[in-house]
Amino acid sequence: MEAEQVEMVDVVDENNRVIGETPRKGVHKTDKLHRAVHIFMLDSDGRLWIERRGQSVDTHPGFYDSSAAGHVSKGESYDEAARREALEELGIEGLELKPCYDLPLGPDTKNEFVRLYITRSDRKPRLHEDAGSQECYTIEEIEMKIRNGERFVPTFLLLFDWYKKNKEKISV
Repeated sequence: MEAEQVEMVDVVDENNRVIGETPRKGVHKTDKLHRAVHIFMLDSDGRLWIERRGQSVDTHPGFYDSSAAGHVSKGESYDEAARREALEELGIEGLELKPCYDLPLGPDTKNEFVRLYITRSDRKPRLHEDAGSQECYTIEEIEMKIRNGERFVPTFLLLFDWYKKNKEKISV
């Protein structure tokens, strides 16, 4: 029987320089700084695909989140992680992923340096194993969900707020 491979992530310092490594599982229960990517996938009408996280995930089960999101693995660049996450979580190969924003480290990011990527596609994403659902909404519909008290991952809310303020400047 083959031993299960442990997924590792780089540990970084407050300047986002790699200083070590740690297992991905449980990293949010530590104070170790690490990296993550989020992807906003928009359709041609500007609607945003958002995921409702499954009940078995480590953090924020059942909350709404970005179209795709995940940790940057050990030795991986942000761009490599974004391409991997797009394929793993959306099931779509060859998306043009544009890096748009680096979210500063803060309490709502769970010790993560976060890079946001934006892409456009009219292909429906495949529902991956850790997701509860994947739906496409207008910006106004997402804002209404937020006002109505629907639960969203805090990092998504920070990225969504930035996106609303800057969407006219973004060409994807």
